[in-house]
Amino acid sequence: MPNLLIKDLRAIALGFSGGLHEWPSIPCPTCGRSGLTPVADTFVEEEAERSKRWQVEYSGEWEPDWFYGGFHCVLRCSKGGCDLVRVVGKAGMDHLLDDQGRWYGGWINLLTPSFFHPALPLVQRREGIPRSVQDRIDAASAVLWVDPSSAANRLRSAVEALMDDQGIPRRWSSDKGPYDVNLHRRIENFKAAKTAYSDAADAILAVKWIGNVGSHEDALKISDVLDGAEILDFALEEIYGTRDVVKKLAAEITARKGVPVGLIFSPVNSVDESIDLFEWP
Repeated sequence: MPNLLIKDLRAIALGFSGGLHEWPSIPCPTCGRSGLTPVADTFVEEEAERSKRWQVEYSGEWEPDWFYGGFHCVLRCSKGGCDLVRVVGKAGMDHLLDDQGRWYGGWINLLTPSFFHPALPLVQRREGIPRSVQDRIDAASAVLWVDPSSAANRLRSAVEALMDDQGIPRRWSSDKGPYDVNLHRRIENFKAAKTAYSDAADAILAVKWIGNVGSHEDALKISDVLDGAEILDFALEEIYGTRDVVKKLAAEITARKGVPVGLIFSPVNSVDESIDLFEWP
């Protein structure tokens, strides 16, 4: 099943057009369900002073993609009753491409977000997720747009907190005394101890690798961090999600062959189990 939240964030990372009605769906950090839309009379776009001078000083050579500036806007949730969100970012011009990705001479006003306040959600919130894990994910979302490498490192920290919650030790003892256990080994220990979550363990190992790159290099893009967030979201659903509840519900429905519980236990409408009233040819 596609992760629609991450799909929305990927679209946002590509930037917005200057037309407010053409903006992609922006997830609401308050309700996590409905989308945010720009409040038209709050939108401000400003060209940088140096960009203005270039148009005068290099008028014979100036190209539209030399233009740059910034924008800011207030966003409101369509649901109502949610907190307003402020977005700040960069403004520029980009090539207008056809359906095959070829430039045909046109230009588009491109707005690239650098900051959202409150931060947009990175993963689906679930009741069972520990606060220590959620706080680190929220910290990643707060810096995602301006510093992807830092955001990746915070997702790695969320994996450390996840291992803490699952009871996987950070330190072990040996004949030579106690020593620290690195995250890679902790994930391996988690997989060995909790075989039911082996798929989740494989997933968070990938998040760890992305976080490692974020710790040592400034090479990650927003899309790389969103890959990590989507993988981590899968692991959290495996560990804290509703899968077991749904499996139990499906088993119960199959056991009674889809007959509603009230019909089965009603003294008036009791069902003879020897007769399959709901067996289709």
